[in-house]
Amino acid sequence: MPRRRALTKAQLESLLALPATEADLVRHWTLGDDDLALVDRRRRIHNQLGFALQLCALRYPGRLLRPREIIPQLALRFVADQLGTAPEALTTYAVRFQTRYEQLGALRTALGFTDLSPQRRQILEWLLPVSLVTTNPLTVAAALLDELRRRRIIVPGPSIVERFVATALASAEQHVAKQLTDGLTAAQSEALEALLAAKPDTAMSVLAWARLPAGAAGHTALKRLTEQLACLRAVGLDPTSADGIHAERLRKLAREGGRFTAQHLRRLSPLRRRATLVATVLDTIVRLTNDGVALFDRAVGRMFRRAEVREKDALLRDARAVNDKVRLLAKLGAALIRAKADDADLDGAVATAVGWEKLAASVAEAERLARPDKADLSALAARAWPVLHRLGPVFLDAVKLRAVPAAASTLRAVELLHDAYRSDGRTWPQSPPVSFLRAPWRDAVLSATNTGNSKRRIWEAAILLALRAGDIWVEGSRQWRAVEDQLISPALFTAMRAAGPLPVAAPATAADYLAERRALLDRRLADVATKAAAAALEDVRIKGDDMKISPL
Repeated sequence: MPRRRALTKAQLESLLALPATEADLVRHWTLGDDDLALVDRRRRIHNQLGFALQLCALRYPGRLLRPREIIPQLALRFVADQLGTAPEALTTYAVRFQTRYEQLGALRTALGFTDLSPQRRQILEWLLPVSLVTTNPLTVAAALLDELRRRRIIVPGPSIVERFVATALASAEQHVAKQLTDGLTAAQSEALEALLAAKPDTAMSVLAWARLPAGAAGHTALKRLTEQLACLRAVGLDPTSADGIHAERLRKLAREGGRFTAQHLRRLSPLRRRATLVATVLDTIVRLTNDGVALFDRAVGRMFRRAEVREKDALLRDARAVNDKVRLLAKLGAALIRAKADDADLDGAVATAVGWEKLAASVAEAERLARPDKADLSALAARAWPVLHRLGPVFLDAVKLRAVPAAASTLRAVELLHDAYRSDGRTWPQSPPVSFLRAPWRDAVLSATNTGNSKRRIWEAAILLALRAGDIWVEGSRQWRAVEDQLISPALFTAMRAAGPLPVAAPATAADYLAERRALLDRRLADVATKAAAAALEDVRIKGDDMKISPL
């Protein structure tokens, strides 16, 4: 079977294409004074233009011009204008077969360009860390070409570039597979293989069942999700075993595990199969954890939405009665104001305008219609408690919560609630902590009585609703994780350094950086000294002890 190509022909052509926009030409094909001096050593105009094009192509994209290659018109004119010649001069370039190769030799000598072959192994070693942090062949190829240009290595032909990228990606896959499987015990390997067996009373494998989506928010879905998590956690994999692996690499393996059937997975090599299973199990645990939090959040949000709907319905239902009371108040107020102005009897005014019996009935109905300025949290907790009390134990069993130091008291209260759930309600705290709750909930808990466990229920609802505040994160979750977990982990950074040079355009240590800058400073100072001794400093004249600098 032919090898699957890492890059298509179109992708390779795009990577190795000559610049064709003005911005790219200005950036990559602008000739400096040293370049122009090198070009001027050619004897004829057409040789100078051809030489300059060869020089520019070696700089970017870093390759040799192919015989009879058509140069984009904009690029040809850009170089010709810098030389002060016409683009048509190129038509007579390299009439002699040897001219092109002689000029390439001169360019290699003058600019220090070398072939790839002597540094093949070093380039592959450099490319491995790049391949460990991405699965995109184009990203790897772009990094490869940038490094070849930086080292002044002539970029080889498209087929060699493609093989380099494919080799680097394959090496990265092997590296990741070994890293995932090296620490597996015999029991863990057996548990992974057991996931490919059929689940009793179903037509699917255990792994396929464990990867089923959660479904509609509710107790049943959350309960099944907890069972799925327990099944996968029973394998005993340490989540930190994947810390040294880039998330995109892990997701690629997990996608393969989700796409392949159990039969297909069995046909893979043992190393690849186990690595795929490890990645799939770890990724599925993360996804199920995310789904569990989302289910709980949706269930709680649904209760709030229902409360809002009930409030709106009540307002609509009572709108006519409320309007009647407003009209009655306006009628009564107008009668009292007239009686006051006329020095009339106020009692008589009330009796004439409304009537005392009707007023008393209206006041009683207004008291019934009146709603508190703030939400009645006790009533909300009473309505939400049956649902929260069913979801709470299942949710807290399914996830591991962590918190920032400022929310440590909240986390401690959650642990107390979890302990109460695990003891079937026998170990409820005598004085439930409330200092971390928001003032309305704290007042609701403190003002509640112990009649019918109302105080305990309000506190339980307040604790479970406080989980939505954002100061608490979920261990093993991708969506609800700590901020620092979104950075490259120390383990991954260490693995990248161990695999080869870091793919960054800077020294790996401060000492290396300072040494590099000192060397650059020494070179620049030596250049200045040389030009000063030859009176070749631009806009500077030195005579004896005097130095004159031309003003800008």
